[in-house]
Amino acid sequence: MKHYQLFSILAISLSAVGCAVTSGLQTYDIPSEGVYKTDLGTTVSVIKITQDTLESIKPTQLNYQQNYTSLFNQPQRVYRLSPGDVLSIQLWAYPEITPPVNNLSNDQSIQANGYPIDYNGFIQLPLVGRYKASGKTLSQLNSELRNQFAHYLKTPDVIVRVLNYQGQRYSVQGSVRKGGQFYLNDQPINLYTALGMAGGVSELGDNTYIQLVRNGTTYNINTLELEKAGYSLHKLLIQPNDTIYVSTKDNQKIYIMGESGKNQALPMRDQGMTLSDALGEGLGLNPLSASASRIYVLRTNANDRRTELYHLNLMSLGDFGLANQFRLRSNDIVYIDATGLTRWQRVMNQIVPFSNALYSFDQLGK
Repeated sequence: MKHYQLFSILAISLSAVGCAVTSGLQTYDIPSEGVYKTDLGTTVSVIKITQDTLESIKPTQLNYQQNYTSLFNQPQRVYRLSPGDVLSIQLWAYPEITPPVNNLSNDQSIQANGYPIDYNGFIQLPLVGRYKASGKTLSQLNSELRNQFAHYLKTPDVIVRVLNYQGQRYSVQGSVRKGGQFYLNDQPINLYTALGMAGGVSELGDNTYIQLVRNGTTYNINTLELEKAGYSLHKLLIQPNDTIYVSTKDNQKIYIMGESGKNQALPMRDQGMTLSDALGEGLGLNPLSASASRIYVLRTNANDRRTELYHLNLMSLGDFGLANQFRLRSNDIVYIDATGLTRWQRVMNQIVPFSNALYSFDQLGK
């Protein structure tokens, strides 16, 4: 009977702490390579990091540069007038018809003395009346108005200029000192100029991670990587209705988990980070519990929600060179798995105290 009671206590202990066997992050179901699906339906591609596969991995890491060529090949556009712009139109030989406009210091006086283009794209002129101006260049409008005034005047020497550009807007938001809405003019404005007009990136801003939203498409721009790849941001010209968003450094982190010396969230460095950088910042592998053969980097593609799991075996010291070459991205999760012995010890550490407590409880009843 006594042996039966002890066996019962042990069975209850094992069932009660059964969750300990499966607690924490599990790697037993991860194949060495290939594609598998988790219990929750996530499709994960497992890629082993070796010297042979590293070159094929690098293009995947840099694919954010692909399809960005069109951003940098936009030709410099001639400014076309838009609703909201305010024009100055002068007939030099007939100042009584179009009085000269000088020293206008505020928007109210500009609106009162200039010729605003209404929401339908028209301006109201003396003699000529209502005339379409939107969508035309200054030189085109000059030529057309000269022909129009020629029906009423002998020498219609017309000069058209823009008093106030308010027709073509773009926005700068996020971690900048002076975010808001700005206006394009007849001079091209590149990304650096747009950021400068917003007061520059703030102390909390991340100038390596900027989002450009254009025509419903979001481009993630790493300024340093693009410059290194030969894409000068001086050539990335802002277009009407663009939105520029500067992310904060708090949003760009690497997460170290598992059997590292220190689990933490690391802010991404401006110049980027490699896997060895992250391992070093995490105080290396825990010598008492970490499995050097099972180091993983989990990455999710924000565009198509594709999940990739990169596996590195660091049993050989020489293979740390692979960790030096593997470049991390923001929001990557670096996970260092525990050894099998470590897992078993943790299970036993929970079983033994619990079974002792049950035995003591059993003795109290006698």
